[in-house]
Amino acid sequence: MKHSFLFDLDAKYVVIFLFFAMLLAINIGYRVGVKKTKTDSDNSGILSSLLGLLALILAFTFGMAGSRFENRKASLIDEANCIGTVILRTDTYPDSLKNAFKKDLAVYLNSRIAYFESDRDEEKINAALRESGKTSESLWNRTSLCSKDKDLFLPSNMMIPALNSMFDSATTANMAYNSNVPEPIVYLLLFFSIIISFYIGYSSGFKKKIDRFYILGFCLLTSVVIYITLDLDRPRRGSINTENEMFLFNDLKSSL
Repeated sequence: MKHSFLFDLDAKYVVIFLFFAMLLAINIGYRVGVKKTKTDSDNSGILSSLLGLLALILAFTFGMAGSRFENRKASLIDEANCIGTVILRTDTYPDSLKNAFKKDLAVYLNSRIAYFESDRDEEKINAALRESGKTSESLWNRTSLCSKDKDLFLPSNMMIPALNSMFDSATTANMAYNSNVPEPIVYLLLFFSIIISFYIGYSSGFKKKIDRFYILGFCLLTSVVIYITLDLDRPRRGSINTENEMFLFNDLKSSL
């Protein structure tokens, strides 16, 4: 599991710090700008360009976070479908083998659910991965052994590709869950927001006038959008998660 100062820190604390840092930067910029004389040229055009650049970086980062969120949802749906296919194909075996397959699949399914619902408990995550790996090996060994029996060749011939797809989809889902927006981009967004705030304050100071309502709205809305961006990029916590897709995994339990 990924660890870093920014990623380990809760998104709401990051945004609270950003909000007050932006207000402070505006205040400093205003104090610097108010000392300037009117002989300086009006730099409102440059400020508009900087605001446009901030909007571009914000949209780019939000798009990356949204894309990763959609990938996580799609990978969960795909894995649930693959597990469902394997469960259905156990019916092609005799009852004794079918029950053995379903017993292992129940353990495998529970371990996959535990992996996704372990929040940031690294011990639980690793335990779930070990359990699913052990059960995967058991399922594969049983299928390989059955494929050597001419009476079980046909069902095993259908089960082997289904198991391959199930294992591959689990790997894809694990990678999707651990895929995040590169931290340098997030740091760029945070620092650029503060720098832009300084220039907004500077421009207001140059004009000897500051619109507190506009300033507060800018800082608040920027912070809210950045919070949503960070929340999208943190699948194991936050209000935007894949809870709906996890119902698919829980529904599969009724088939076992």
